[in-house]
Amino acid sequence: MPKTQPELQRDTSPPPHSLSMNPANWMRRSKKLGNVAMHGIYQTRRFLDYEIAAPGPGSIMPIFVAPEDSHASSLRKIDKLRNMAKRSHEVLVSVNTVFPMTLFPSTVIVDRTKVTIISRTFFFTSKTVSIRVEDILNVSCTLGPFFGSVVISSRVMNSTDHFEIDLFWRHDAIRLKHIIQGYMIAQHNEVDISHLSREELVEHLAELGHENDR
Repeated sequence: MPKTQPELQRDTSPPPHSLSMNPANWMRRSKKLGNVAMHGIYQTRRFLDYEIAAPGPGSIMPIFVAPEDSHASSLRKIDKLRNMAKRSHEVLVSVNTVFPMTLFPSTVIVDRTKVTIISRTFFFTSKTVSIRVEDILNVSCTLGPFFGSVVISSRVMNSTDHFEIDLFWRHDAIRLKHIIQGYMIAQHNEVDISHLSREELVEHLAELGHENDR
């Protein structure tokens, strides 16, 4: 007679981890999770409610400027120097003495920085003197019916402190004197004339140096 296999007894005990999941533990864990969630919500609300002060109309905000390339800065300085040199040689007025009253006419040139006097005595022979406008002490002219002469006095101490140029046309002598005298007045009063064009500068200088009797 065959032997009967012993019947395996089924384990009906609850799993070990389910022993601790009683209602009290559930309540404790739920309360802990609720506290964590409420803390996160509270911190988020505080961040959203926080006022960020906007800069006032008079406040100074820091400005971050990118460092300038040294090569670009050098090129900019060179261009500025070239423009200054070009403008400094811009001729405002150029007047010659009358030919044939003077066989070798002399020339007076006024530019933005100086007055140049070129005295000619023979063919291909000349003497050139340049005087800065700020070094001119006085300018005067002597007029006749047709011709005029201009005398320019310099504050530079050398063998010659004044230069007389004769036999200009009368209107040329008057115009030359007005422009030089107007330039002296502008320099004395520290008037910025660098931004003016040539035509505007000549007009304003002639008006400044104009006398009331002419």
